[in-house]
Amino acid sequence: MNRGSTLIETVIYIFIFALLSGVMASALFSITRSYAIIESSVTLETTAETALERIVRETRNSLSIDAVESVLGSSPGTLVLNTTDENGAAATLAFSLSGEAVRVKENGIDIGPLSSGKARVTRLLFTPVNTVNSSAVRIEMVVESGQDANYKSKIFHVSAVLRGSYAP
Repeated sequence: MNRGSTLIETVIYIFIFALLSGVMASALFSITRSYAIIESSVTLETTAETALERIVRETRNSLSIDAVESVLGSSPGTLVLNTTDENGAAATLAFSLSGEAVRVKENGIDIGPLSSGKARVTRLLFTPVNTVNSSAVRIEMVVESGQDANYKSKIFHVSAVLRGSYAP
């Protein structure tokens, strides 16, 4: 007997192979897209956490807000804090939005960005909150990451009380 395959068998094998290849390609595309979405979310969260953690920590440790140099209540805002250095000398820290990055300056010298280059900060708003006993600042930041189908945007809010502002 002749053991060769017929044309019908060959067409069936090609059809099954094409079907399995299509399923595999679709699964690979779906995994790649899911990875990009997760990467955008992680970048967004990490950027906001890093920048806000530093701003809140420095705000809590500061003596007061420099109301003259700060841009409060509008975006892009600038927060200038009066503080002291490790030797106890007067110092200033400034947080502002430059382009799409949050930057920090110590005594007028640019230290660098607090936010990741992969994420974009599109809004930075500092709102003072003053009470009889203390001063605080409310910080609002909008961070974006990714593009097209992987685009993510999130608003972050946090408040920090200036420890140096407590009434005696």
